[in-house]
Amino acid sequence: MRRPQWLPTRVDAPGLTLALVVGAAAWGGAKLLPPTPFLSDILLALIAGALILNTPLRGPLKLALPGPDREPDRYAHGLRFVGKWVLRLGIVLMGLKVQTELVHAADLALIAGVILCSLPSAFFIAHSVSAMVGLRRPMADLVAGGTMICGASAVNAIAPVANAHREEQGVAIGTVFAFSVVALFVFRPVAQWVGLDPAHAGLWSGLAVNDLSSAIAVGQQMGAVGGVMAAASKSARVLCLAPVLFLLAFARRTGDREALKKSAVEQVPRYLLGYVALALVRALGDRFLGGAAWSGLLAVDKSLVDLLLVTVAAAIGLHLPLASLLGPGARALVAGGATSLWMAGLTLSMVTAASRGARSAAALVGLCALAASFAAFRWFAAAERALAAIRRRYASGAPLSLGEATKLLDAMEAEAPVDDATRRQLLRQLHPSIGELIYARESPNPHGEGCRWVTYWQGASGWALVALCRQPGSSTPIHAHPHRMIGKSIEGALEELRFLAHGDAVELVEKRLIAHNELVETDGLATIHAVRVVGPSSAIDLQLRGPESGAPGRRLRTLAPLDLTALSIGARLAVVDEADDRPGHGGEGAGAATILR
Repeated sequence: MRRPQWLPTRVDAPGLTLALVVGAAAWGGAKLLPPTPFLSDILLALIAGALILNTPLRGPLKLALPGPDREPDRYAHGLRFVGKWVLRLGIVLMGLKVQTELVHAADLALIAGVILCSLPSAFFIAHSVSAMVGLRRPMADLVAGGTMICGASAVNAIAPVANAHREEQGVAIGTVFAFSVVALFVFRPVAQWVGLDPAHAGLWSGLAVNDLSSAIAVGQQMGAVGGVMAAASKSARVLCLAPVLFLLAFARRTGDREALKKSAVEQVPRYLLGYVALALVRALGDRFLGGAAWSGLLAVDKSLVDLLLVTVAAAIGLHLPLASLLGPGARALVAGGATSLWMAGLTLSMVTAASRGARSAAALVGLCALAASFAAFRWFAAAERALAAIRRRYASGAPLSLGEATKLLDAMEAEAPVDDATRRQLLRQLHPSIGELIYARESPNPHGEGCRWVTYWQGASGWALVALCRQPGSSTPIHAHPHRMIGKSIEGALEELRFLAHGDAVELVEKRLIAHNELVETDGLATIHAVRVVGPSSAIDLQLRGPESGAPGRRLRTLAPLDLTALSIGARLAVVDEADDRPGHGGEGAGAATILR
């Protein structure tokens, strides 16, 4: 039985502890500071983590600035654990925070109508503007979700579904919160200028301001009834997080051909089901339980969620090199500003019309805005323009996700034969986003001793892009592939041993640790080697593997027990040369693994 990945290991401890300490300090600091909607505990944790990473404070901790490698220091493994499993636990427990009892029947029709028009149109505008300024689609997903629903909480929930990078999470959180602060200064005078009564002004605040605390604070500026209405309409938007996550997970899904035949529910991450289940528990509990015990449980859940999310925010900050974010940050502000302005303007128009009894006019405004934003989305975020943006990223040397790399490979193969120089450059720039390696980590397919792999792309030329996940302490047999291979290690530590054949024996001629992001190439059946995982953590490498030779691979079985760690250069081993019968090595190609598209 493999150890469940959601259980932390000793390797996770340094990064997990550092993020928890920084997050808890920010959480406590936010409680000690005078209450203000200008600074949330999540933003404070994000800033604290970024300050530690980007100042001399990182020196005593021996914290390295992250580059293209996934293993800059001993904290990396634990920070990844926080960004994946701690975040998922926080999302599940957020279900108990959904306050369904605040949404009353009298206001439900107006709230629902405004939400049905404003949320999808904000999504379309965010993607249209992001395409215009050159932001990646995952960043557009984060900006859209944070603006549409509930600020940093939505950004964190959407990040693994959208396959975003960690630095994009940080930029998106800062962007959406910045416009929550702007709303604190702008919304009240605008509401007074258009003549909204306090109830409808509060309703508008909850429908337009993304951060929960800021939305309620803006509503309270309108009067006591404004605060109540802001909480009600904001709660309705928070309820939309679950369906938005389901729809986005299905739209951004990557699965094998059989998996694509399954239902939409089976396509979404399981933690989203936990979120929905606890939201239903909250609704039933509010209706039938009540009392001190129920209130106490909700208070404990709120504190636990707050602690988990500030820990995630701290981990993001600890992975946020500010020097590399200036360009994306400025473009994200443009996209976030345009989306926030659209959201505020559309919801204001609809609420104002409804407050004056012109509900038909409000519906017409919403439908026209929805149609116009969808037309803009179809034009600016069309597939050919998205591909052009990926080409520009490749040409500039910017990092590419697995999803972007597969689209680019498809386009390149359709135009002309792809040469080795292009393959090498693409592999150098390939850095998977959050969530893209889940399939490789959790694949049930055995492909050798302690090794599982997934095919992310398979071209008509016979070349394929695969990710291999190797278990701690595992090693391959001495073997030669029936295909060419260009690969690189992105996580964990790998050692490669290369051999020369001498009749019925092989001689060890090279033994070295593979540096992260270093390209390694093998020349089919002519390259005899073995690979082992060094250290207590698993390892992941990405490979572009070439067309099959038509013959099975070679496995060189030693006559004596093999201990790769004890071999030294020049060692000779008696071997029996036999066909390699491991899946994917017998000449059947990359199709032996799950193929993700």
